[in-house]
Amino acid sequence: MPADPDRVAETNDVASDSTTDSASVSRRRLLSTTAVGSATALAGCADLLASESSALTVAVWSGNYADRFEEGVVSQWEEEHDIEIQLQPEWAGILNKIRSAPADDPPFDVTVAEGNFYYYGRQDDLFEPIRRENVPNAENIIDFYTEIRDPEYGMPVDGAPCTIIHRDDADVQPGTWSEFDAAAADAPVGIDTGFWWYPLYAAAIAMDEKPGAEEMSDPALHEDVLGTIEDWTIESWASSGEDIWQAFDNGVIDTAQWYYEQTAYDIDEYDGLSHTLPEQTTGYFNNWCVVRGTDMRDEAETFINFLLDADVQSQWAESIPMMFSNKNVEYPDRIADELPTTDEEARNIVFPDWSFLADYSGDLSDAFTSMQQQS
Repeated sequence: MPADPDRVAETNDVASDSTTDSASVSRRRLLSTTAVGSATALAGCADLLASESSALTVAVWSGNYADRFEEGVVSQWEEEHDIEIQLQPEWAGILNKIRSAPADDPPFDVTVAEGNFYYYGRQDDLFEPIRRENVPNAENIIDFYTEIRDPEYGMPVDGAPCTIIHRDDADVQPGTWSEFDAAAADAPVGIDTGFWWYPLYAAAIAMDEKPGAEEMSDPALHEDVLGTIEDWTIESWASSGEDIWQAFDNGVIDTAQWYYEQTAYDIDEYDGLSHTLPEQTTGYFNNWCVVRGTDMRDEAETFINFLLDADVQSQWAESIPMMFSNKNVEYPDRIADELPTTDEEARNIVFPDWSFLADYSGDLSDAFTSMQQQS
């Protein structure tokens, strides 16, 4: 996931977390309430309202994802469109801000949503259905990305597989999750603690008792998956990419489970580190959604269609090493041989199925947290 200093996951409690941001006043409501006073003030506010209504507010993951989205996407959009993009970098608060806003006055017009956010957002009716006639580029999406979750309320655009970072001078440089599992019995490792389901899925792949990570689809095997992680020598429960890099810099860990898009373009900044993307791995994929109640639904769908364009995704990949959904995307040479470009290649990545996982996420999250607290 994006390298965010403030990154905290919305886990199984995302649907019930009632935390609200008291400072989040609707942009349109704020403008309307301030449009009082003298004729000059009214004129000024009218101009501001006109300007505001022409801007599309887009929620993106905070951290370097937002920075690279600005560079790789917004810059392209502005070359072709008059509508301004106002990025709102967010993390755990995305769904709660939509829930707490008036249904006809949302805080964003468009939002990113990985599998967990997409599932719980749909449960709470936070997204408008995508009108496919307004998103013709959907015809070029790799089939698998529309199969892992129903795209009715959000189009699959970008994501990242989990990769393995390791020291060049360590005794073991794992290239598969089974090798990572074996190394983690003796060597200190780092794993993601915010989005706990990705380490669990990596552990399930490492077990190799069933194809892919099907152990996670069998509740009777969940204890075995958790037991696999319990046997790892975890010295860094990381909540951000910064945590992982710092743990390597401080000599705390020798290898780590992390995310390709935070790793592939950044690892050269760190001496003595390499990474290997396992052929069979887990990962996340973002669906992009129109937020319920927006008065810019047409513009939002135009923007999502833009995100699905092969040329846009190809140029975007120059800024950030994501995997993209358009089957005609062309990746930069430095990552072209590693990321999936066909339906067959995409199927080597196991994405968590939240329509199943949601029923067990409370127990799994509690067990994972307990492991962290006891380590």
